[in-house]
Amino acid sequence: MTTTTELPATRATAAVLVVSAAAFLASLDLFIVNIAFPEIRRAFGTANLGAMSWILNAYTLVFAAFMNPAGRLGDRYGHRRIFLYGVAVFTVGSAACGLSESFVVLVASRIVQALGSAMLMPSSLALLLAAVPTARRAAAVST
Repeated sequence: MTTTTELPATRATAAVLVVSAAAFLASLDLFIVNIAFPEIRRAFGTANLGAMSWILNAYTLVFAAFMNPAGRLGDRYGHRRIFLYGVAVFTVGSAACGLSESFVVLVASRIVQALGSAMLMPSSLALLLAAVPTARRAAAVST
């Protein structure tokens, strides 16, 4: 039988795991394309290097531009809702990236990914702080 003191710890642990996984994937996607860039360039050889840079830059610019407004949306409509929408948008964008057969579709898919990532990142911290007791917040945030 679960006591009432164990339930918050279980929820806090689950929140830390879910939020950390989502934030990790969003952050990873910001940089992992740098490693895959040579292979992506071979796959989309018709685009010049300047155009290919939009695969990297589109994500970075949209992520940076929409993180603050997305945090405000979380404040207004609820961080859980915005976080879940962000995960859904990020997942759709990721699937579209994997399925893209043209350079333009890949860049557009990266923009969708960045929108999802910008939605989930600020809300992830708000959810984490709300779920974890004050004494454990430093450890949870560092995770």
